[in-house]
Amino acid sequence: MPKNFDGSAQNVCQAGGGIICDHLGNTVAAYTGNLKNHTVTQAKGMALLWGLTFATSIGIKHLEIEGDSQIIMETVSSRSVVGWKVDSILRDSRMLLANLDGFTIRYIFREGNAAADSMAVVGRLQNDLRCWRNPKLLLVTTKVILEIEKTKSNDEPI
Repeated sequence: MPKNFDGSAQNVCQAGGGIICDHLGNTVAAYTGNLKNHTVTQAKGMALLWGLTFATSIGIKHLEIEGDSQIIMETVSSRSVVGWKVDSILRDSRMLLANLDGFTIRYIFREGNAAADSMAVVGRLQNDLRCWRNPKLLLVTTKVILEIEKTKSNDEPI
C-alpha cells in the first residue's frame, strides 16, 4: 500500500501531511497537522511518523513509502544517527517500520509528491493533527481549506 508524506514551511508555520493509497492508487486515508517552531526537516520527519502511526492504527501491514526529502529517506533506511532534532522522530519511525510485515522506502522528486505536499499545505491551517478515512470528506475539506488559503494570499493590504 503506497504512502506519501511531506512537510511544509512558510514563515513561522511548519506542517506535515500525507496520503495513504491502496494498491490501485486510490486514496484510502489522509492526515495533516500543524507544527509550531520546527524546521522543515522536522516537519517532514513528523509527517513520516504520523503516517506510519496512522497506517499501523488502521491495520496496514505493508507499505511503499515515498517522500521528497532525500535526507529523511536515507537516514530512515540506513539507521544512521544524525545527532540533530529530527533523530528521535526517525528513531520512532524505525520502531514502527520494524512492526510492519514489509515495506519499501523510496525517494521521489518533488513533482511526484504533489498530493502529500497539498496535505502539508492544508496542515498549516490546522491547529492539531487530523486524520481522514473517508476520501470524499477529505476531498471536500481539502478543497475548502485550500480555497481559504488562496483567498488569504489574494487579499490586498488596506
